[in-house]
Amino acid sequence: MAGTPEQQVQQLKEEYERRLAEIKDQAPETGESQVEAEQIPAEHQAVSETTEKAIQEQVSEFKASSHQPGRSSGHVGIAPEAQAKIQEWINLSLVNPSAGVKAAKDSGDIGLIDVYHGALTSNEIYQEMVKRGKLPELK
Repeated sequence: MAGTPEQQVQQLKEEYERRLAEIKDQAPETGESQVEAEQIPAEHQAVSETTEKAIQEQVSEFKASSHQPGRSSGHVGIAPEAQAKIQEWINLSLVNPSAGVKAAKDSGDIGLIDVYHGALTSNEIYQEMVKRGKLPELK
């Protein structure tokens, strides 16, 4: 992801809106969207997939273990040192998305990167990003 942090945030917003429109347009024969059929809110799936794609730009082998909503920014079962790393990556990401991903990449730990993805797509972090003007508020 190139450009200033502000340009990166704008690129993420545009990718999110594009992906959300695609998800909402997908409709199986039942008339339900694919998202409704799987019980994944379109907005959450778009945030999760956009975040996954942003991570994959620097960590090509990364694949999110889940796009399901309800993941928390808390890191249950994770060692305190790892929790501190993940929180540092999140804090970096809130200011400069690619710096947060680069820090995660430098760890070389795909499992921790997956926890980072889950935390970034949690409701708590989403609300913080809306508050900071990094993502649009969903109605």
